[in-house]
Amino acid sequence: MNPTTRRTRTVIAAASVLPVLLALTACRGAKPSTPGAAGDDLRYGAAPAPHPDVTLHPDVVIVSGGSGVVRSVTDGGLTWRLDPDAGNADRLAPGKVMFVTGRGVGRVVDARRVDRDLAVTIGPVDITDVIQDGEFTSEQPVSLAEAAAYQFDDTFWASPSTEARSEPAATATLGRAPAVTGNALTRTGLRSSTAAAPATTGALDVEGLCCADGVGARFSYRHSGLNLSGTIAFVMKQPTAKFHLVIDGSTVTVAELRIHGAAGVRIQVDATTTTGQNVHPVAFVPVNFSVPIETILGIPFSATVRQSIGIRTGFSAGHTTIRASGEYSLGGTMGFGYADGGFGARWPGGLQVKRNLVDSVDGTSVGANALLIDYDVKFFIGLGAVVFSAGIYAGLTTTMGITRGSSIGFGGLQGLANREGCNRADLTINARYGIGYTIPALVAKVINFFLKVFNAKPIAAEGGIPNPPPVVNLVNKHWVTNRPVCQH
Repeated sequence: MNPTTRRTRTVIAAASVLPVLLALTACRGAKPSTPGAAGDDLRYGAAPAPHPDVTLHPDVVIVSGGSGVVRSVTDGGLTWRLDPDAGNADRLAPGKVMFVTGRGVGRVVDARRVDRDLAVTIGPVDITDVIQDGEFTSEQPVSLAEAAAYQFDDTFWASPSTEARSEPAATATLGRAPAVTGNALTRTGLRSSTAAAPATTGALDVEGLCCADGVGARFSYRHSGLNLSGTIAFVMKQPTAKFHLVIDGSTVTVAELRIHGAAGVRIQVDATTTTGQNVHPVAFVPVNFSVPIETILGIPFSATVRQSIGIRTGFSAGHTTIRASGEYSLGGTMGFGYADGGFGARWPGGLQVKRNLVDSVDGTSVGANALLIDYDVKFFIGLGAVVFSAGIYAGLTTTMGITRGSSIGFGGLQGLANREGCNRADLTINARYGIGYTIPALVAKVINFFLKVFNAKPIAAEGGIPNPPPVVNLVNKHWVTNRPVCQH
């Protein structure tokens, strides 16, 4: 496919936050809504429709007109401005669940007239807060290759002073990123789907990559004498997803999720410091990638990819450079099944080293220096998108560590000139899966600050089936430079 591109800018070192596209709901007994134009459906989501085989909670309000009655989305996705004359819009009140489209859904926190619009601020809901009874199955595997990019620009939390603000004020935009012609990334094999703004002082800027060849992020950071850039990717071959979900009496009784096409992990990084000052930037990639699934029994499900990345430096000296690249292959399917209150998981295995990080570590190092990169990717099937995606999910967290030993111990200054030293590379891959929703802790913290404005109940970072399965360690490997003196 042609890569899609959209300008993004991520947030700062300590608390970068993804925008919010909240979980889907539907209303029992409401009239079918009229879909909006095709372009609006791509921007705001498809309209739901009641179905005789699905029972929905009675406190859910379907706003007739679908995306055609959405005028704008503000406050980073928390406030939806609607046509106040839309059917059932007058029923929206705190405590109700708004369902206007597959993306515009949530528990109503505040609803009031603003100019000629009805501004509705919403919080998250779980899938079982929406559907009381229903069985949903994807008849065919859903291709992830044609995922559309969605983002919110300049969300109110995209600032280091978020917690100091007294008024949430920002305008968000979302929609399908315009298609452009671009080259595949030579180092990762991934096509670029979003383009990041130039790095800003003190900020980690990331560019989300998805989805024909996998998912990943290209990153850069320039501050305090540090220039850092690179790419990390979970590579996939023709990725597809398939699911089955049964809800009975507001309880998930059966669930199955399978993500096919896992192929491996690739990384490339280049860091230069003149001061030796250490940083720990974290960014939640401000673009999510979503594939609409055919409406099943009136419910417009979607497959959504969510990513985050964190970097930690461990420099002990200034005037140091570290460069490295590596590739590791994994094969198989990722996902899980759930029935009779128990989980069973399936994960890619058979780790093979195609290009070891430790063999490529290069640069100059007066002292021992290190880089640690955490990359998290989650695949959701269910309702909504981005942070508050609710349904069933599976994800991988990849941690890669690169240690560059001092060159001085290997021939003094001559050894430094030859860039010798003891190097080490570490790779850990953990898997997580479940039913419900998960929100990064920093996201929950900042959104809860926002909800205080409306005296709304704070949200939890996780929700869903109690006692979810524990994190599964798939890979825990380390490699040391192949020199006898470095083996001890």
